[in-house]
Amino acid sequence: MELHRARRRPFFFAIGTGLGGIVGPLLFGQLIATGEASVVAIGFFIGAAIMAVGGIVEIFFGIDAEGQSLERIARPLTAEPAGMSRPARGTV
Repeated sequence: MELHRARRRPFFFAIGTGLGGIVGPLLFGQLIATGEASVVAIGFFIGAAIMAVGGIVEIFFGIDAEGQSLERIARPLTAEPAGMSRPARGTV
């Protein structure tokens, strides 16, 4: 299944948010139920490590978008290749 470029980001964002929204509370609920502060701290360290990995991935795969308009970073989804024109309204 090939996902269109415009649908990839929301798709993976939804999966990541869904997993984090389910796994996070379940994991921390179990850790808090132990009553041990050191066990809860391990959960925070796991979360910090995951965020650090995300930052490292961004360093290698992120786009330098600082101070640039969105149009300079990516072609708008509604943009058409040069020489292409839309059919008149009401025609197929």
